[in-house]
Amino acid sequence: MLRCLKLLGIGLINAFALLAIIGDVRRFSGPEKLVAYVGLNPGQRDSGKDKRIKLGVGRRGRGDLRHLLIQGAQAVLRAGAQTTLGQWGWKLFARKGHRHIAVAAVARKLLVQVWHVLSDHPPQALETSKSVTLKLHKLAVTLGKSLRVQLGLPAQLKPCLLELQKRFLQPSAT
Repeated sequence: MLRCLKLLGIGLINAFALLAIIGDVRRFSGPEKLVAYVGLNPGQRDSGKDKRIKLGVGRRGRGDLRHLLIQGAQAVLRAGAQTTLGQWGWKLFARKGHRHIAVAAVARKLLVQVWHVLSDHPPQALETSKSVTLKLHKLAVTLGKSLRVQLGLPAQLKPCLLELQKRFLQPSAT
């Protein structure tokens, strides 16, 4: 779960939901299979003799996870030009003219990054260390003192945060 928190647009709720719904990522042979499972792939209709009719992201796949990824993509676009994924999203918005298209495309790219992270491939759109620290602080507060002790973390908040950062920033963090 901690590996997913390194991605921009993935918070605590999204990370828990991703792991709960996806489960073992090895059941998807590639990121395109995961994208299709969630329903973030663009649809198309082809009758054989007419031109293809391109459809948007419809009501296919896991709607609950799709909605969470759309919210994460909104956060990426709000970050704007600070990130490469945000820059790409705004360029797509300028080219296509619709924010919804750009948000769905950013959500798709975000899900592809999740597949790569869970498959132990190097991610591309990483968070800054400051925002990761904020996510870890929120996690430590949400866990509560008693659960932190049960998990083998220090009971006090500051030492717990330092321990989480030490574990998280190591390459083998899970």
